[in-house]
Amino acid sequence: MCLGVIQRIMSQQAVDQKGARYITDTLWVLMEAGIEEVKVLQSVTLLLTTNTVVHGDTLAKNLVLCFRLHFTKDSTTINTAGATVRQLVSLVFERVIAEDEYFQNKETPEGECGRVSRATSDTPLQDVVDQQPSDCSCRVLQIDQQPSDCSCRVLQIDQQPSDCSCRVLQIDQQPSDCSCRHPEFSFLLKERVCALVIKLFSPNIKYRSSLPASIQQATPLDKPYFPLSMRLLRVVSILIQRYHSLLVTECEIFLSLIVKFLDPDKPVWQRTLALEVLHKMTVQPELLKSFCECYDLKTHSTNIFQDIVNSLGAYVQSLFVNPQLMGQGTLS
Repeated sequence: MCLGVIQRIMSQQAVDQKGARYITDTLWVLMEAGIEEVKVLQSVTLLLTTNTVVHGDTLAKNLVLCFRLHFTKDSTTINTAGATVRQLVSLVFERVIAEDEYFQNKETPEGECGRVSRATSDTPLQDVVDQQPSDCSCRVLQIDQQPSDCSCRVLQIDQQPSDCSCRVLQIDQQPSDCSCRHPEFSFLLKERVCALVIKLFSPNIKYRSSLPASIQQATPLDKPYFPLSMRLLRVVSILIQRYHSLLVTECEIFLSLIVKFLDPDKPVWQRTLALEVLHKMTVQPELLKSFCECYDLKTHSTNIFQDIVNSLGAYVQSLFVNPQLMGQGTLS
């Protein structure tokens, strides 16, 4: 009954910033006690979607609450929490874009800069964070700076038996220049997202389908997991196509890893996923041109474009040598 009353108050938009913090603390206590978990998730959704007073640490705590519930044992709670996380993260990015448009259209006095241009390349990251309005993505996504166990739950969710982290990373599908407008978002992409993706790539690179079963069973954690691999490659595809100019070094690593996915000793489904990603990139002339300029034409860089061409040629040749692979790829 108490949760119903709280939800009614939130739906009437009768909650201020202080009240939102108290409600969040109450929901956190209920989450830790395992009481009315689905209603707690419903309350979090209402709290964040009916107003814009929730931001900063309170907003981060609400997101971490949803992540915590995603790793419970009840299947209903897990599914509800997963859907809630995706909805709320998408909502946060929508807020950032709307906020950017608002400050872009707002006239500012001469000599003053708007929100977007306030941060310069010489400004320390923490100062940038403090200068931005509290709805900015850095205040939402920089949960690793919180003094609680938020960082463990968000930045180490790749240790859980779930591909939830990749689903969250895949949410920002719409073209935007958020990374250019927000140095903190660029920082997160380079220092957090790319590091997490490279770490999750490790089992896919180490695994060899041609090794004896006894050796593979000795290291069960190194076996690639199809749902995670699929989402990882989709995330990598997004990072390369959208943020290549920002992540030049990281994209060089990603492209080299994708090329290795086409090795003959990789599972057929893994080679098929890599082929799909490479196809999306090779049909974009400007992207291929940037690969040549950033890598192949540089003295001490990997010849990415040449490696892509060679790997695709070797893959096509292997299909003629062993036509059964073509049938397996169609089935997979």
